[in-house]
Amino acid sequence: MSAREYPKVWRRFERTAEDGRTLRFEIEDVPEALWSTVVEFMLGNYIREDVWWIAAGTAQDLEAVQEYRVLLTSIVKQKMSLACFLTEEDGSGQTLVGVNMCLPQEKGRFVEHTPPKTKAGLLSLRMFAEAMKLTAIYDKYSSNEYLMGAGLSVTPEYRGLGIAVELLKTRMELSRSLGFKATGGIFTSAPAQKSADKAGYECLHEIPYKEFGKQCNITFNTDTESLKIYAVSTM
Repeated sequence: MSAREYPKVWRRFERTAEDGRTLRFEIEDVPEALWSTVVEFMLGNYIREDVWWIAAGTAQDLEAVQEYRVLLTSIVKQKMSLACFLTEEDGSGQTLVGVNMCLPQEKGRFVEHTPPKTKAGLLSLRMFAEAMKLTAIYDKYSSNEYLMGAGLSVTPEYRGLGIAVELLKTRMELSRSLGFKATGGIFTSAPAQKSADKAGYECLHEIPYKEFGKQCNITFNTDTESLKIYAVSTM
């Protein structure tokens, strides 16, 4: 794995707000000083809105939230996650508005984690273990490892501006710099899947939630029809 600059600003882009203001954004590596901030960001709207965490009931169980906090902390410490900031025009400050957690995933090796004890934690682990049986990404790129997404969230008031798409595009650059042949992962919700399509990712596998729920013995109450595996070459 090649060495790289860290932390690094990967991308700058602008959007026009409804009131005509120009909004300036930066996507960069999550700096060490903001590791805990990013973890708490993911423990906000994300676990209350994402299909999997709703099915598991994570947000309603404080012990399960703490288990997930420990897992997210171990992920962000690997220095492969990305954050999007709204920046002030005069450079006086920035506001965290989006995060994409990432980590290396190796074929035949389960993500290192502290075994959960809560019902919600065990349910989420069961879903992940079932999904990780799929080998579509390894097969497509003839590789035993790739940069895997482990959660993407954007602050509600800044949705609709393409921030998720920019994060996914930046992840391709990050993956390339780290020497991975591909980046991809499990895209659980319709909005995330649309963002993946717009970012140029390819859907490699799709399974209806009704069928996936039977495999996991879990009921998914969601408007999203299917779980999808997306990836893209970064060579």
